[in-house]
Amino acid sequence: MRSLISAGLAILIALAAIGIGSGALPGALAQYSGPEPAHLVLSVDNGTDARLNRMDWDVNAWAPLVPAASVRASDYIDLSGRTTVRILCANLTVIEQRGSEVPRCDPLPDPAFVYLDDPTWTSSPDDLQVTVAGEGVEAPPEVDDPGAFTLVPLAEADRAAIVEQSEAILAVDASPEARAFALASYYRTEGLLFDAVSALTALPDLGCTERRPTVELTPDDGLSVLESPVLYLRLGELFQMLGQDEDAGRNYTCAAEIALALNDPANAALAFARRANLADDTAAASELYQAAIDNYAALGAIEQANAMLQICGLRNCTLE
Repeated sequence: MRSLISAGLAILIALAAIGIGSGALPGALAQYSGPEPAHLVLSVDNGTDARLNRMDWDVNAWAPLVPAASVRASDYIDLSGRTTVRILCANLTVIEQRGSEVPRCDPLPDPAFVYLDDPTWTSSPDDLQVTVAGEGVEAPPEVDDPGAFTLVPLAEADRAAIVEQSEAILAVDASPEARAFALASYYRTEGLLFDAVSALTALPDLGCTERRPTVELTPDDGLSVLESPVLYLRLGELFQMLGQDEDAGRNYTCAAEIALALNDPANAALAFARRANLADDTAAASELYQAAIDNYAALGAIEQANAMLQICGLRNCTLE
């Protein structure tokens, strides 16, 4: 099994030496209304009582704050007891938050991470282009059809900046899986999809795979990134962007199951929405969209619920 450090360093060395390819979908993030900066939760320590409220939710609605979650400047984090939340800000500084307040990260114009929890997001594999570090690239084994991609060389200046930022992420004082998630999130922000997938699939204890289809939760001991529904949501999105809907669907389904087990309506709703977009069967899609609507409604997230209603169209979805 590859360790995170060896996998991460291999990615850096490959980029610097123009050895291994890096995937990108130009314009893949253009569907977002931002890009709004996001800050990544590395861990929830010294307790498990951490919850989150968003500006577009009901003021009394809460969802558990889990590792790997993206938090924005307008989000409110509620902590009790001795709970400490460690956050990797979008400018790659780490803060420890112990009180109930908004994230204390400084704003910046060019974030390393952007907010990705828009339930209306979709991805089409119709015209795939892959930015690569040089000639003779090899796609990671997780990519089913490398020949389907048009290769576009990565500019020298861009490569140097990516190596510098990647080194900074690998130096963060956090668990290996948290660093892997942060690295993958940065690569996705930069459009480096192959590297993003590699950073996550290199984790030896990754769940939601064909060999390890489930995730054993230990909420009383504190969740790790590998137990977070967000990790599998992001991996599902990466596979969807690569046109691998079966892999994407498996990860979305797993993310929904984890979120439901954690009483996490926010990530459950997003996972159901993502999975519904891939469903070929009308009845199955309707059921999944309805599950997304119900979970968003439980949060008072009416804008997101109505967006799902609109997508569901004539499939008898309702907002009660």
